[in-house]
Amino acid sequence: MLMHHVTAALRAHALFTRDVDYIVKDGEVIIVDEHTGRTMQGRRWSDGLHQAVEAKEGVEIQNENQTLASITFQNYFRLYEKLAGMTGTADTEAF
Repeated sequence: MLMHHVTAALRAHALFTRDVDYIVKDGEVIIVDEHTGRTMQGRRWSDGLHQAVEAKEGVEIQNENQTLASITFQNYFRLYEKLAGMTGTADTEAF
């Protein structure tokens, strides 16, 4: 267990950069999406990494979340008999 915490601490210090991989706002570490640059409020890294980053930044360390269940989009949509949707970005083909 100790090696797990040491590994998470090393990853937090060596691989994760403030204002690139995450921001600190109101005493909370918030993940930044690497593809969009948007903050992902409410998301947390797993395996003790988020707690290690919180310790690195000197903010209050929160308990680790535990996922109790998950479902794919495909299986979620299968729960419904009818689906509907729309988009504002669709483009028609030029003829």
